Amino acid sequence: MAILTHLKNRLLRAGPNSFVLLQAFRLQAAVHGVSMRVSDGRISLTRGQRRTILGMRDVISVPFAVHQWDLFFDTLEGTVRDGRMVLDFSEPALHRYRKHGLSFYAPSIAEDDCMDAYTASYLPKPGDVVWDVGAHAGLTAYFLAQMVGPAGKVYAFEPDETNYEFLLRNIEMHQLANVTPVKAALSDQTGTANFCMDGTMGAGLSDSLSYSAGENSRMVETLSLRDACERFGSAPNYIKMDIEGAELGVVRSSVDFLKEHPIHLSIESNHWVDGRFTSGPLETLLGDAGYRAWSSDKYGQLFTWAEPPAAFVR
Repeated sequence: MAILTHLKNRLLRAGPNSFVLLQAFRLQAAVHGVSMRVSDGRISLTRGQRRTILGMRDVISVPFAVHQWDLFFDTLEGTVRDGRMVLDFSEPALHRYRKHGLSFYAPSIAEDDCMDAYTASYLPKPGDVVWDVGAHAGLTAYFLAQMVGPAGKVYAFEPDETNYEFLLRNIEMHQLANVTPVKAALSDQTGTANFCMDGTMGAGLSDSLSYSAGENSRMVETLSLRDACERFGSAPNYIKMDIEGAELGVVRSSVDFLKEHPIHLSIESNHWVDGRFTSGPLETLLGDAGYRAWSSDKYGQLFTWAEPPAAFVR
């Protein structure tokens, strides 16, 4: 997996619309029995009687869509077109989740339900204060809001303008009174930074991304972990984090703070930074803070969990 990720990131330097990149993704899809066709600004992925349609802005998500093929169709209700079951992510749409019967608006690819992974180490309790860092359109914020209940609080961080609009839309639709949207990025320092703002799940701080389109870059507010806690009045009980590689800077700059403020952490660490996935360095940094940290790809991609020392857990 590491070799394939390294190769993909090298190809991305040529740009998401390069012929070489598209051919590489087409060949990778074919290995998994998926045919890929690009036409009219859309990417069609077909295997048997199932088809996934992506917009060109989601081209870097082709390997993810192929790898998670069954998960998407098992999770989401599609529509039948010409005898095929189709999941169309090429335009903003309302998507219905099979397991819970809930619907959420998504600007592009619908979020996969990763709550089993995010709660594998710690299940937020009624009354907890939790942070959803990298909230995208609000799927995880919804489930966290149900867990902490009306006495709890969810702070949903999402700096991407398009994603933030959909986050607000889903908060309103599901009447999530205990969710506070935060239009800022958690980072290694407080200030401003360039953010690749493309309205996809791959949006992130430009310095942390393997590929960042310059035309999509915008300046956003950034907050360090310490300063965010000061702004909101306390450290959270739990943080879910999916910020496309920036998690390494956040944790590295917060080791001393984490020693003093016990926080349960669930981090998607399937991000390639400085020639390796962030999972390993995260485990080391969190270990330096006295936490028990471990990683696994049991849920289809790498996640890292961390528990604070038992003596300090609130």
